[in-house]
Amino acid sequence: MTDHATPQDSAVTPQDGAASPADAPAPPPVAPPAAFAPPSPGAVTGQDAVGAPAADPWGVPVAPPVPEPLSPEELAARRTRRRRAAVRWSAAVLVCALAGTEAAVAVTTPDRTDIPGLATERDGRYTFPALVLPPLPSGKAVPRESKSRHAADLRYLLLPAPKEAGGSLAPVVFPSPTAPASASASSSASVGAAASPTAGATASGTPSSGAPTAAATTAATTDWVPCDALAGEQKDAAELRALLLQNACRAATVREWTATDGTRTQIRLLAFGGSTEAWDVFADLRSKGDPKGVPGLKTGPTQGWDSVNGVDLATRETPATGPDAGPTGRVAYLSAGDVVGVVTMTNPKGVKTAAFRQVVTLQSDLLA
Repeated sequence: MTDHATPQDSAVTPQDGAASPADAPAPPPVAPPAAFAPPSPGAVTGQDAVGAPAADPWGVPVAPPVPEPLSPEELAARRTRRRRAAVRWSAAVLVCALAGTEAAVAVTTPDRTDIPGLATERDGRYTFPALVLPPLPSGKAVPRESKSRHAADLRYLLLPAPKEAGGSLAPVVFPSPTAPASASASSSASVGAAASPTAGATASGTPSSGAPTAAATTAATTDWVPCDALAGEQKDAAELRALLLQNACRAATVREWTATDGTRTQIRLLAFGGSTEAWDVFADLRSKGDPKGVPGLKTGPTQGWDSVNGVDLATRETPATGPDAGPTGRVAYLSAGDVVGVVTMTNPKGVKTAAFRQVVTLQSDLLA
């Protein structure tokens, strides 16, 4: 019987010399994905590829390099540069301090009105010295009522000239007071008595007792004048002269000045035997006063003026010549007890209201 090969016979057995699975070579190891591979030391990744390599956070810290010591020449040059810088900064600080000090002194030392940019526009007011009341004669008390008589020298009750008219700003020092003038019994002699100086005063108006100082001389240069000198300035001189005789004007004095702005100021003071006589003259002047040099006077305003206790006030002024120009003439009449005052201010360019009110108010303060 013929032997046939079976499937088992056709299979390759290990004995036939074929390779077994155990003898086959192992497959190569598969590398893990790059996303999971840890970065190797010193590898350049991400933004570090553009700049410097990233430092290893797990690496051993490296000490910074030790600078080489400077030579003596380099040390000397460095000290020289530091000293020069210190000198420059010190000089800059000193210059700034000096400039600030000079600026502070320049601003605080002068008056505010004299500093450019800070000066206020002047309204025409004048600069007067500090007002000082004259001393009273021995045994005379200070008047307490508006109807009291003035015992002080009438000349020293005049407002002094301002700085703008050449006046001094030094306080006025008055000489020793003298006895007031004695009134004449007759009204005809009362006007003439005004032309003669009071007892204890010379014809020049300087008191004979004691040597007056320079400031006192300035206060005493004003002389006595006749009472009818005021009447001579009026258009109706005869009527006012008769009124002065009727009310027995005892003494009169005057002060005049012209300021740098061209305003001429005249202040007249007239003394009477009492407030009744003085009021009659005051009432006539405020209603009929018509000086020759100030034509066209009309009643002026007094609202808003600083009232002075014991002094009655009435004003007259010329019409204004234009919208920006004030009246060319202003007159104020004052009544303070036994004294009547007349303040006249004229200027072809216009008398400023502030200057007129200032002069009238200060003169009223001396008479109050």
